Amino acid sequence: MTASQATREQGNCGKSSSLVLVAVLATGQAAVWASRQEAAPATGGRALELSLEEARRLALTNNLGLARDELSVEVLQHQFQGTWGSFDPVITANASVEDNEAEGNSSLAGAEVLEEDILALDLGLNWPLLWGGSFETLFNTRNAETNNSFVLVDPSTTDSWRVTFRQPLWRGLGQAYATSTQREAELAYKRERELLRIKRQDLLGLVDDAYWELVAAKQQLAVAQQSLELAQEQLEQNKRRLEAGVGTQVEVLQAETTVAQRAQERLSRADLVHAAADTLKGLIRPGIDAATWDQELLPSTQLPSVDAQYQPTWQASVVVALGERADLRAQRLEIERAEVVLSRAREEVQPTLDLLLQTSSVGFDGDSSSAFDKASSWEFPNNTAALNFRLPLRNRSALAADRAGRASLRSARLAYDELSSQIVAQTRTAVRAVVYQAEAVRAAQKSTDLAERQLAAEQARYREGLSTNFQVLEFQQQLSEARQSATRALTDYAKARTALWKAQGLLGERGATQTERPAIEAR
Repeated sequence: MTASQATREQGNCGKSSSLVLVAVLATGQAAVWASRQEAAPATGGRALELSLEEARRLALTNNLGLARDELSVEVLQHQFQGTWGSFDPVITANASVEDNEAEGNSSLAGAEVLEEDILALDLGLNWPLLWGGSFETLFNTRNAETNNSFVLVDPSTTDSWRVTFRQPLWRGLGQAYATSTQREAELAYKRERELLRIKRQDLLGLVDDAYWELVAAKQQLAVAQQSLELAQEQLEQNKRRLEAGVGTQVEVLQAETTVAQRAQERLSRADLVHAAADTLKGLIRPGIDAATWDQELLPSTQLPSVDAQYQPTWQASVVVALGERADLRAQRLEIERAEVVLSRAREEVQPTLDLLLQTSSVGFDGDSSSAFDKASSWEFPNNTAALNFRLPLRNRSALAADRAGRASLRSARLAYDELSSQIVAQTRTAVRAVVYQAEAVRAAQKSTDLAERQLAAEQARYREGLSTNFQVLEFQQQLSEARQSATRALTDYAKARTALWKAQGLLGERGATQTERPAIEAR
């Protein structure tokens, strides 16, 4: 044996020893991962096939935080509806019985001890008016019986009708002021609904991302399984070559090491599937039920392919966002609320000038029906027209409220402008991400195609003895990485589309399904 041959043999022995050590370590690590997988809870019950739309529906139905927020909106709705109660007609009724005795203080008192029994009844209706003021009608009947000798009719009945109309002529005139409290409550309710839309879209964004991560994890697990099978095929081929005397032990050890490493990778990917499934379960079915957590999820919606016809532009997307974003709508409602408050404050700075129109009629008779007829026929009317004026000398409270209203309105408008600018930036970023991820998907798919062709060519060279086992394994690894990268690119593209729909305020909205969104975004 020459010196060069001895050196080469020592090198091969060294390589063999290193590969054996690597194979042992990798196999041991794979065993650790296998034990972890065995310790993980087994899936319980029948697997649940789940589409993206169904996952969204379950999340919107079962999410506890969203349910609590929906109740808050319902509270504001009832409070808003209740504010209109201030314009409800009010019926009043008062009945009284009096039994009076008094000592006569002169010979003209009518009796030494005056006795009087009175039965009285008041019925009224007050009706606040939407344009300010009120309408009021009142009926009073009073039946009296006495021993006073000077009373002309005993017993007697006195009936009276009174109709009153009050109308502000300066401060408080018009429906806008009279219903300002109701309008403010309505805007608060509508604003809370828009804030609920934000929370719904935030939840749907999390669900979409978790769903795509689960789909990607399962696809990457499949890629890891394919890579493991390729390595096992190479190992079997190397063993057959060794048995035929055309291969080496080093090649077998290299293949065994690769099999162990890819088995470990597959176990790692399986663990990621469980983690992704748990994240999605926490969003769509929160709770502590063990059967729910152990149930396997089978996503039926696949990662979207890149549509060459779908080319969003930031200008068109911003137009949609400015019209659809819930936070921008909420801020517009806040501006309207500030305008209502300011308008009411300006009104309350003005003096008060009220018009009073009143008519009344009284009927008196010993017979109660005759007294009622006299009062109802307005036989003896009494009509009044009056103006009431009131001017606070300093009115500091109203002036301060007016200044505070101006500042609040200015602040709300500035917040709207700031939010609009942020939305433009967010939408531009989201559009740019979609365009970039679409290109990344195309590049990843091209890399995958080239890696498959490269591996096929190298395997053919290896069968002809023109390549090495190490190179084949390297190309297998490159193909695995290319497939994983392609899956990740598609996942990021799907998540980028979700982020764009969320930036535009379309996520989960009616009429904005996956097939309709491109048309909506392009308008």
